[in-house]
Amino acid sequence: MTTLMRDEKIVAAARLPAQPLRRAQANLVPALFLLPAGIGIGTFVIVPAVLSLAASFFSVPLTGGAWTWVGLANYEHVLTDAAVLQAIGNTLVYSVITIVPSLGIGLCLALLANSVVRGRAFVRTALFLPMTANLVAMAVVFRWLFAFQGGFINQVLGFAGLGAVNWLGDTSTSLLTLAMVGVWRSASFSMMIFFAGLATVPGTIHEATRAEGIRGWTKLTRITLPIMKPTVVFATVVAVLGSIQVFDTINVMTQGGPQGSSETILTMTWKLGFGYFDLGAASALSFLLLVVLVGIGLIQRRVLAGGHK
Repeated sequence: MTTLMRDEKIVAAARLPAQPLRRAQANLVPALFLLPAGIGIGTFVIVPAVLSLAASFFSVPLTGGAWTWVGLANYEHVLTDAAVLQAIGNTLVYSVITIVPSLGIGLCLALLANSVVRGRAFVRTALFLPMTANLVAMAVVFRWLFAFQGGFINQVLGFAGLGAVNWLGDTSTSLLTLAMVGVWRSASFSMMIFFAGLATVPGTIHEATRAEGIRGWTKLTRITLPIMKPTVVFATVVAVLGSIQVFDTINVMTQGGPQGSSETILTMTWKLGFGYFDLGAASALSFLLLVVLVGIGLIQRRVLAGGHK
């Protein structure tokens, strides 16, 4: 018996070195899967963010050469320049105009898609199509739709006996027109988020509400939406981030005009860097935007955690 126990201990001791090796191999597999994403994030997110922060304190010549230290002058410039302040104001107005309608329309579409029994897959696909479309190509299409001369919208107004509207060329309508395009785009994505959230509501909840006679608006506001709180917060944050970072449609349809009436933070950053060749000011503005986006992400995390650290 003693000999048998001694032999088992020897065998167990011989196996010990293999256990850490197997554990290391098991940890290596997830790391290898994460490596491509890590390289992409490091190359296209972390490194540009660090370079942007560094360049914001320098005067950076576009053609190369030594960087000149200017301290906080770039931040002072972007926070006092009238055109930049106008772009910041336009971004806030654009966000206010687009966020609430896109969330409301997205929720209504999700409820519609969830209530359809026959052809549900077709309805979901049709409602999600705007999100799959190439945004630059669709911006070209919308630019034709809202064109002052020969545009489809003005042709319809002409048939109705109404005068043509300079949708994109008037300072009073350009930003509103772009906001309508933004709602069309973001409502589709909000719909998919809300549709996924509706699937998390337990079936017993629906059965209980039917038994109690709770339906319609009361069921939505008192039961469904509270259960979907994480989904609602996530959809709201995504809508906010998308509205703040709008660029493609504005750059294609108006280039920030007329007279800066549709300029946003990202289009102004582009102009500062590659239009006015002021890379330091562009870096300062982009880094301030990054700080705002990170702050929004932290707020989302705190809300989802129930307000506790």
